[in-house]
Amino acid sequence: MFFTNFIFFSSLISVSNYNFNKYVSYDSPLIKVKNNIKTPSNFEINKIGIIDFRFILKKSNAMKILGNKFLTLEKEINKKIKQKQIYFKKKEDILKKSKADLSEAEYKKRIKLFKAEVFEIQNKYKEERSLLNKSFQKIQKDVKDLLAQVIKDVSIKKKINIVLLKENVFLFNDKNIDFTNEVLELFNERTKSMKIIITPTN
Repeated sequence: MFFTNFIFFSSLISVSNYNFNKYVSYDSPLIKVKNNIKTPSNFEINKIGIIDFRFILKKSNAMKILGNKFLTLEKEINKKIKQKQIYFKKKEDILKKSKADLSEAEYKKRIKLFKAEVFEIQNKYKEERSLLNKSFQKIQKDVKDLLAQVIKDVSIKKKINIVLLKENVFLFNDKNIDFTNEVLELFNERTKSMKIIITPTN
């Protein structure tokens, strides 16, 4: 998965080389135990960031442009299909009316040709829809990959070592670790000149 390329999961606290100096004092009937714990110099808490990936995609200008482009092309395909349906309905009606003037063999031949033409057109628009869907999915993946890169860039700039998806976080009390809006702003900036080109078959 592209997102796992830059989300690093490690232990929240890295602690090693504790020095324990335990001694026992017998100056009372009770044994007293004292721990002398020295905090290691490499004690470090990893900085964590929270990101709402789905929210950014939903609100981003890039996905809005992509969605609108897809709907426009889909409407164009539906319009052509509707026009063909009207054409075939008229052609079918004419064919039925001509049945009385044709021999049985000729009528069956024309029916066969008519069905073949319908089948060809159906396949054509099926392929066109498939191309549109595949193109949309490809561009959508590219947009997600770009967003992932933006998140990585911002996290490095903010010196964040661990990035978690907001949908997977049960609770976080510090709202400052959520840098979703900052990423959304930068993502919109980087995609403001983006052009969506999908060319279905004619």
